[in-house]
Amino acid sequence: MTLVTILSTCAMLLGLGGIVPQLARMVRARSAGGQAPLGWGMGCAAHASMAYVNFFGFHSVLLSASNVVAGSLCATAIVLITTLGRRRSGPAPAFAFDEMPTHEFAALREAVLARDPRPRTCRSQPARRAPARARTTRAAARTSRA
Repeated sequence: MTLVTILSTCAMLLGLGGIVPQLARMVRARSAGGQAPLGWGMGCAAHASMAYVNFFGFHSVLLSASNVVAGSLCATAIVLITTLGRRRSGPAPAFAFDEMPTHEFAALREAVLARDPRPRTCRSQPARRAPARARTTRAAARTSRA
């Protein structure tokens, strides 16, 4: 085996190893939340073009077969996104900051407010610092004349 074939085999395994867990999670959760069909479509197009290049350009059946499998998995992801995306029966619920499903953010907010109850916004800070001592002799001369 040459270095190129070893690297190509690693690339095949990494490519398929990145797609399969995402598909498994979509199927298990029965949700395609956060998945974009455009991104999967671009992946499908990239794998299809690489399969063409690997088969006709490099005459590598194994690499082109890997690209075909990865492209078909991307197409499967697009099908899952369109079918699972239709199952939603309304918009996702919007939570106020204090009504989030996890309590970590509320506990963090309470800890911050307990430490310093003063609101921290840009408008609560002064616009400019108070004038300081002159740093140069020219500035000192201007302030003494005025």
